[in-house]
Amino acid sequence: MQLLQWLSCLKAGNTPHAVFLVGPAGSGKKEYARQAAALYLLGTEDTERLAECPFFQEQPDYAIKTVRACCEELNRQVFARGRRCLVIPDAHKLTPQTQNTLLKTLEEPPEDALLILTGNEQAVLPTIRSRCMLVRVGAEDRAKIVARLTDRGIAPDRARLAAALADGVPSLAERYAGEEYMAFRAQALPVIEESLFGVTPFTRAAELLERREEGKKRVGKDALADFMDILLSLLRDALLLKLGADDCRNLDARPLQNRVAGHFTTAEIQCMIAETLQKRRVLTEFGGAAGVVLDALLVSLKNQEKK
Repeated sequence: MQLLQWLSCLKAGNTPHAVFLVGPAGSGKKEYARQAAALYLLGTEDTERLAECPFFQEQPDYAIKTVRACCEELNRQVFARGRRCLVIPDAHKLTPQTQNTLLKTLEEPPEDALLILTGNEQAVLPTIRSRCMLVRVGAEDRAKIVARLTDRGIAPDRARLAAALADGVPSLAERYAGEEYMAFRAQALPVIEESLFGVTPFTRAAELLERREEGKKRVGKDALADFMDILLSLLRDALLLKLGADDCRNLDARPLQNRVAGHFTTAEIQCMIAETLQKRRVLTEFGGAAGVVLDALLVSLKNQEKK
């Protein structure tokens, strides 16, 4: 479901008990979650009023005891209490053990309670994701994006691939349809395959990702982020395939997706997704040296393959 559709449902008094807001970084997922909470609890989009609402919670950290306490508060039945809402920003930062503490609340939702998660759906357990309604922030119907791209002279196959990779986010689809990104992607996919099934390609990967920064050639952070996003998307497709869903975004990499799904277990794929996300956070949030992060990523993939 798209964001505006869900907000319209909320205004009409209709919503499932658990919603997962997903979308690219910077798309405003957290603010939309607070806006939805204000609509649900107070009938207004004024998020500032949530500070005065005793029935609104926003999880302050990712400790398992904090999540457990928030769920207990959400489930607590008090006479004439009315609606309650819990927002969990960046749910992908929860450990698998912590995510499991949410399952009872998701499986047996309390009456008049709304749980809103935000973040990257690739990094949460399938049991969590399957019990939430996914709401795409910044998304648009893929067919409209394909039509817009083809009107600009983009080949139909490339337009469909770009729209699928972007999962309906127009600005991302525009970028993915470009010559530079497609050329990079065509070189990145074989390196990813070699990383998963061959001899660890340290030199080949570094050469692909090298950019001139501060007068020196080194692994570029933006190039490495793109590389990891391609890997994450591919792993996500393989995981969905193992779970019986055929919602492939990587339309140009179906054989590789099938190979990953056939070779690795569900737990192994989830582990690789978690490892890649952790390395991406080191790169973006903590300013890790891109070359060091790349080597650590390649080693983690090979270690998983050895298992």
